[in-house]
Amino acid sequence: MRRLATFLTVVAVAAGLAAAAGRRMNRPPSEVVRPPAGPEGLEAKSDWALKEASKAGPGRVFWVGHSIDRLMGEHSQIGSFYEGGRGRDLSIADILDGKKVAAAQGDTGDDVRKAAKSALDELDSRPEREKKVLKELGFFFRYEAGQDPVLTEVHMSNLDLSFDFEAAPLYWLGKAPEEQSLALVKGLYTRKRGGDIREHLVAAAGCHGRPALVIPFLAEVLAEDGSDDVRKDAAFWIGQQNDADGLRLLVKTARSDRSEEVREGAVFSISQVELPAAVDELIALARSAELGDVRKKAVFWLGQMASEKSERALEEFARKDGDIEVQEQAVFALSQLPDNQGVEPLIKLAKTHPDPRIRKKAVFWLGECDDPRALETLIAILKGK
Repeated sequence: MRRLATFLTVVAVAAGLAAAAGRRMNRPPSEVVRPPAGPEGLEAKSDWALKEASKAGPGRVFWVGHSIDRLMGEHSQIGSFYEGGRGRDLSIADILDGKKVAAAQGDTGDDVRKAAKSALDELDSRPEREKKVLKELGFFFRYEAGQDPVLTEVHMSNLDLSFDFEAAPLYWLGKAPEEQSLALVKGLYTRKRGGDIREHLVAAAGCHGRPALVIPFLAEVLAEDGSDDVRKDAAFWIGQQNDADGLRLLVKTARSDRSEEVREGAVFSISQVELPAAVDELIALARSAELGDVRKKAVFWLGQMASEKSERALEEFARKDGDIEVQEQAVFALSQLPDNQGVEPLIKLAKTHPDPRIRKKAVFWLGECDDPRALETLIAILKGK
């Protein structure tokens, strides 16, 4: 799934570039406040922080944060594009260690572009399967103080990255066991009714790395009679767990959820599951899903997956499916297979498909390909061979 991963990383880099164009230094917290020895357990520490922060009076902004150990790809990060030590900002870990803000250094446009190019070059050189290492992942909850503090934002970030605390106090609760961290997120989700915050809390839950803890909660969200946007997000994060039980839940969702939008979101999530069975499930959905749009989505995402099964299935859909739109989607998906894997099937379709509409589509996508075999085929077709 290298092509999709690269696309998502490019989006992240672009966001970093846009922010950098007129960016100010990430502001450290005005103070870092830690709980006394008394409160034990993350929930008790969080309750202490909310009560303590509210003494300052209503309207004051403050942050409550904690971290977990998270198994992640060696080169992967969650959070800001800019890392402490590479730019002019201190990392979260530096701030927690009591270091002071470094002297400001102006970032030029060339500096930012070079950083982006370096990040993309590093991505292209990475192996498909990254070594997994333990990293410290922080969860940061922004509140407005009052008699009942109001949760306004939720963020996640590795501690070796920088973060804008807006010069507001940070109540730092320390490192917590993953089950306590997820329980805190679940409690906030249950109490909070606002759609945007709920989506962010679902993401926070999904950033935990133990499927046995995460999937039951996300399954509850998916089954709710609530916002389709939140439920679609739950499907996405289920896919990020790379779990067989999660995959089965996504297949069920793609086939029978009440919302077509959530069904299509589940199809995308299946394409992100790094298990061999995910390809088989997408092929099955492309063949027999009830909704035509779900079948087309399954065909599309097959085109992003490097697999001999994907190639064979897509050629079959392009030749034999009863829906011309699915056939056309299969032709496009063949053109998207990594490493020009779909060129040979496209050549066959361009030469032998009985429907001229499909032959024309195959010729078009061969024309978009930089493979020498495609050029030879197009020349031969032009010469009537």
